[in-house]
Amino acid sequence: LVMQKRAKRSQGPHTPWVLGHKRLAGTKALRHTEARLASRHQKSTSRPYGGVLSHEQVRDRILRAFLIEEQRIVKRALKARAKSQKEKKRRDAKKKRKEEKKAAISKKIAKKIGARSALTKKPAAKKRTTAKAPVGATLKKK
Repeated sequence: LVMQKRAKRSQGPHTPWVLGHKRLAGTKALRHTEARLASRHQKSTSRPYGGVLSHEQVRDRILRAFLIEEQRIVKRALKARAKSQKEKKRRDAKKKRKEEKKAAISKKIAKKIGARSALTKKPAAKKRTTAKAPVGATLKKK
């Protein structure tokens, strides 16, 4: 009989403790000395955060980044809309004030002209009416 020593088995790479400490799929469970000698291809997977995060965590990060960006875009759009509405309101108010000012001035002027014309009113001259006749005809006097 010959005694054979079985080497301890490695657990293999896992995700960080904070992120659930799950086993990374697609990587080999190599012991330290074997992992040192193994190629990079055997120690990781071909995706972002290959030997660190699982595919679910990578997907969640991508989705989170997309949704956050969408929120920022919506927030920016709402802010722009509110700003344009505020500017429109200010423009309309300014236009209204300007028209009211114009109306007040014209009313004031009309009042002055009306008072002045009442003092120095002359009788209106009568217009002469001439009888119209066809070309070449002689006019008869009344």
